Amino acid sequence: MKTIDVLRKHSSPDKSKWRKEAEWRRDNWCWLRYSTAIALSVRQRMKDLGMTQVALAEKLGCTQQHVSMLLKGDANLTLETIARLECALDFSILSDSLSLADGYSLPSGSRSVAYLNDPSADYVTKK
Repeated sequence: MKTIDVLRKHSSPDKSKWRKEAEWRRDNWCWLRYSTAIALSVRQRMKDLGMTQVALAEKLGCTQQHVSMLLKGDANLTLETIARLECALDFSILSDSLSLADGYSLPSGSRSVAYLNDPSADYVTKK
């Protein structure tokens, strides 16, 4: 009887959300694995640079809380956010993993924008 009393005393009146969270992770695993991989890459780059969340937030023009959310690995990142992280940390998250369509790519180290409908642009090189 004593164990049950202790459990009742320390139990929460609110229902646990673990099942709902587990179901959400199961239903969203496809993009969560990429978000987690990006978060780990960003964390490592920040460590290499000795950069804090506050410093990264200043470079991104957002709050430290937003950066913290991004670094948890469960944020559905937009391409804009990924590109801003790349610029702020001066490293590649996606461009090493992806090649531009139609066989065009940017020269390494280039931070210019390439438009796929303009193959005559100086900064676009044919593979």
